[in-house]
Amino acid sequence: MRLDNRELYELLSEKEVTHFHHANTVATSITFIENNGLLSRGDVANNGLYQTPQASDEEDIKFDVWGDVFIDTVDLHGLFPRQNLYGPVLFKFGLDFLLNEDLHVWVTKNNPMFWSDNLTQEDKYFQSVGELRQRWNEFDTQRKMVTIRKPQRPVLFQYLEEIIIDNPKVIINDDISLRRESQNALYLATEQHPQLRNIIRVRECGYCFCTQNYLNDITVPELARLFLPKNHAYFD
Repeated sequence: MRLDNRELYELLSEKEVTHFHHANTVATSITFIENNGLLSRGDVANNGLYQTPQASDEEDIKFDVWGDVFIDTVDLHGLFPRQNLYGPVLFKFGLDFLLNEDLHVWVTKNNPMFWSDNLTQEDKYFQSVGELRQRWNEFDTQRKMVTIRKPQRPVLFQYLEEIIIDNPKVIINDDISLRRESQNALYLATEQHPQLRNIIRVRECGYCFCTQNYLNDITVPELARLFLPKNHAYFD
């Protein structure tokens, strides 16, 4: 159900939500940079562009969210605290895009990967900003996913404030620094976009489990998928 953009803006401001966030892999993020905006996974596929596979792709198609752009009201990397499972690149946006009535905004009651066939639209989405306000504390932050419904074009980069890349502090295949390779890939992708290059920064964590998890819990092929550009020799 589409929510009233301005009412949602006012509610989020009251809740001290200051930014929206979208995390993804380096390879998919480069596709966004090259197209000057976030794209739904469906629009990436329909336009023959590149994106890394996600575990939720089948559910996204099944439940008709393949064409939607997903953003979070909090940086999940800091919320848990551990790395963002969708990827090490975080796009951070201001709230003002909600004042653009051209974008249809919905808010989920849970991640669609956990939906089932017997759920109604009322089970899946908040039906109004009033319901979201009334039931705000009933739903965990990560379950309240803001979606831009079927934009069919790149969106949000005019509201982009930062591009943040994780520093995993891991070297693979003896001499490949994931921090260096991912940062270089983003710098190369933004060569013709100085306004984007100027807002890239490396995240330095001293308080969460991301570096420990990257080192001990994630396989080398998966690290390559997360951190390397698709044209890298070790990207799989």
